[in-house]
Amino acid sequence: MKKEHAHFYYSQEAIMWIGSIGLVAATKNVANAGTDNLIQATVLRNGTPIRVLNLDYAELDDHEIGDDRSYVYSGPAKLPRRNDLTPVLPPGIGTIPMPYPGYGFEFSQGLSGHLQIQLRINGDDMWIKDSIDLYVKLIRLRANWYDGLNWIEDQEWTYIASWNQDVPMSTDADEGVTTWTLNLA
Repeated sequence: MKKEHAHFYYSQEAIMWIGSIGLVAATKNVANAGTDNLIQATVLRNGTPIRVLNLDYAELDDHEIGDDRSYVYSGPAKLPRRNDLTPVLPPGIGTIPMPYPGYGFEFSQGLSGHLQIQLRINGDDMWIKDSIDLYVKLIRLRANWYDGLNWIEDQEWTYIASWNQDVPMSTDADEGVTTWTLNLA
C-alpha cells in the first residue's frame, strides 16, 4: 500500500461496502516516541463502534521510533458483515444476488462524515503517532460472465485519507491522551 500506487478516493455511490481495510501506522522519529503497549484502532460508523483492530504483529516489535507498519484486515474472519441501513434477510430467505456481500462493513451514506477510526493505547508507555494512512478495498455488485451479478471485492487498494498530526498517547494523562479519533470529513 503506497500512496503513489493507490487510487484516490472519490465516489458518489450511495451505498458502500468495505471488504478490506489497510492501515499504515507511523511512529514519530524522536526520542521516546516508541511504545511496547498495544495500539488498537476501532472502526466507527456514525459514532458507533463496529470492529476493534489490533495494530500488532506478534512476531515483531511494533511502534518503534521512526517505524511505519502496514496492517491489513480482510475477509469474513477479520471484517464480519456489519449492515448499516440494508435490512438483514430473515433466516431461510435468500435472493440471487443477495442484497449484501457475505462480509464487510456497509456505509449506506458513503464514508465522508460517517467513518471514524479511534486509536487507543493500552498502557502508560507513551507512543507518539506520526501519521495514519487509511486504504480500503470496496466490495461491489458486478456482472460476471457465467451467472449474472455477484459481490466482488476490488483487486486494488483505494487510498482514503492520511492523518498527519503528531499525537502523544498514553494512559498516563501527564504523557498524552488514551484515545484519539480520526475523522473522515
